[in-house]
Amino acid sequence: MIDSRKRFARAVIAMLALLCVGVAIASAARALYVHDEGRLHYINSSGSLIREEGAATGTLAGRLQVHFLYDGSPTVTASFTISGNGWSLDGRGTGRLNNPNSPSPSFRGAMSITGGSGRYAHAHGSGEMFGVFYRRGHYALTVQTLGELHY
Repeated sequence: MIDSRKRFARAVIAMLALLCVGVAIASAARALYVHDEGRLHYINSSGSLIREEGAATGTLAGRLQVHFLYDGSPTVTASFTISGNGWSLDGRGTGRLNNPNSPSPSFRGAMSITGGSGRYAHAHGSGEMFGVFYRRGHYALTVQTLGELHY
């Protein structure tokens, strides 16, 4: 009787160990290094908030929508949504203009993924954003993101 309980206990421990290994492998498979670029065009603005849209290329190619806040200070903030077929990712970033008096200042800062839908419903992550804000003429925005996405 005791031997059968020991065998049962060993079998349960072995199954739990396999389950833990499976969870670890699944978790590792759900991390993705992301490098994307968007070349956006002006849609509209309201006060200091500028809305831009365009195509994103790279790891997560899709449609990119950005709400870019520029109030004249060297700090800029953005919220964004990138979407593809059946999924979306939401995030935000804060950066600093490197040359604020230029007609096309560049910026760099931190960004984070705050959520999503579809296969990225539980997404989170962080990284850096880089870009150029063309504020003369057409208010175009070019942005690149580098980071790690967990989903």
